[in-house]
Amino acid sequence: MVHETFPNLLWALMLQDFPESLIAVLFVFSILNFRFWDKRVLSISLLQTVTNLVRLLPIAFGIHTVILIISLVIYTCLFTGARPSRTFAAVLICFSVSAAVQVAYFMPLLQFTGLNYEVVFANPFLRAAFALPYEAILLLLALGKNCYNNRKGLVVN
Repeated sequence: MVHETFPNLLWALMLQDFPESLIAVLFVFSILNFRFWDKRVLSISLLQTVTNLVRLLPIAFGIHTVILIISLVIYTCLFTGARPSRTFAAVLICFSVSAAVQVAYFMPLLQFTGLNYEVVFANPFLRAAFALPYEAILLLLALGKNCYNNRKGLVVN
């Protein structure tokens, strides 16, 4: 496991974790038919960004993701009052899409660049660059669903 320095940690929080959290919250909000332009989006995103520090804990592989899923469900339910079952389903869809997209592009991108995972993970700029494809796809899906919600009048306050 790569040990992160404090400056790299701060860069990673700004360049990858916050955008990733913001896009995940937007995706979940679009599935739940909530308005995008809401202060709750920013609040949940900031809390989820701080929760991303869980990756520093020495716990088994995959547990970090479980913690992030549960935290996003809890934050969304607390701030919106949404039903936990619907919120959990929306978060699972979000993480499933993220995982599927990452599986599709990550290894070919590593082979194309000639880098290995440890090098990418150790550099916050590379980590953010490698996260861009799935963040872009999630954002496009969230914006598309939000556009659909607005056209059909499904948006809930």
